[in-house]
Amino acid sequence: MDVAELRTDRRNARNSLRKRGRPRIIANCLSSSVSMFSFDYPPNDGGVARLCAEIAKGLAASGKVHVLTQAQAAPGADAPNLPETRVTARRPLRELAGWWHLLRRRREGAVLAGIWYPEGLLALLARRRPLVILAHGAELTPPQQPWRRELWAWMQRQVLERADLVIANSAYTARCVSAVAPQSRVKAIPLAVDHCRFSSGDRGAARAAFGIHDTDAIVISTVARIHPYKGIDVVLNAIAALPPDFRARVVYLIGGKGPAIAPLREEARRLGIADQVRWLGFVPEDQLPDLYRASNLFALCTRETLDDRSVEGFGLVFLEAQACATPVVGTRIGGIPDAIREGEGGWLIDQDDVPALADLLRHLLHDPASFHQAGLAARRRVERECTWDTYITRLTGTLAAEGIGID
Repeated sequence: MDVAELRTDRRNARNSLRKRGRPRIIANCLSSSVSMFSFDYPPNDGGVARLCAEIAKGLAASGKVHVLTQAQAAPGADAPNLPETRVTARRPLRELAGWWHLLRRRREGAVLAGIWYPEGLLALLARRRPLVILAHGAELTPPQQPWRRELWAWMQRQVLERADLVIANSAYTARCVSAVAPQSRVKAIPLAVDHCRFSSGDRGAARAAFGIHDTDAIVISTVARIHPYKGIDVVLNAIAALPPDFRARVVYLIGGKGPAIAPLREEARRLGIADQVRWLGFVPEDQLPDLYRASNLFALCTRETLDDRSVEGFGLVFLEAQACATPVVGTRIGGIPDAIREGEGGWLIDQDDVPALADLLRHLLHDPASFHQAGLAARRRVERECTWDTYITRLTGTLAAEGIGID
């Protein structure tokens, strides 16, 4: 056998191994270009998954979207009916499969990465251009382990600064990007909400669905991961500060799961308001609109605690509540001021300002009709400025202004 024949045999053997190995890693490979690359994607629930799905749907109007994500066995939100490639969820095969898919198609147009790590890093290593990375907030804070921080900061800076553009979900998140990657090109586009699914409806029926039949009840709600930095204790203390006759009219609905439930239950008992608080646990996506509709006020008093990577990059729940014509109150922390506009169905208070929140609750109890009007104003603002159509228009306009085409 001469040298040429030997080289040919070796090449054929390598190709055979690749063909046999690839189906175990990559399923449903399509020849379309990749525009959206996010392992966090429906049927996953959550803000990042919803954002990536809505961007993919919005850009699909021009017929230029292909999704690269991971396979999911668990049921959840429906994924948009778009061309997609789903790779194995097993790690690190997931990352290898995503990188290999991008590398094979590195001449096939722009990539929108759902987050800087691992998706943005993998797209960069695959030499995909142009590369746009979405930034959300918490992922920009340093890891808790001291030994990881220096390496993490270096890698983060490299990825964000080498991207063609970083799209932040709020002005606050844009500042965070600039702080960790000063040479990055970053633009802020505040998030949006599905204003058709989250809409005003029959409030009486919504209350009945949560077992509230007293027409004089004043309902406050919170939907969040039950964690100390979410400030649920601030709401509990504000309710406890009300006069007893007012306090008796309040029902506080808390939706979510998390590590702080037990101490917060104990706090409610200590404050003497355990009967006013209802712990709903995880609230399915299809029940969220009724939870907002059942409420006179949605409250989320987040704290900023960067040491444990706790930050509110935007606060999509505020838009969801406002879309249901429910007014909201939040803290002047993180990206929350981009989600709430004072005077248009929302109020902002300082971090841990229990007296300010208690004053607002007293106003609600004295004049619930004014809060109903505030909720209507919030809904009008959402329809005017915060729909996904508006978001996609801003996104495509930003990409065009930066010279980034979506092919």
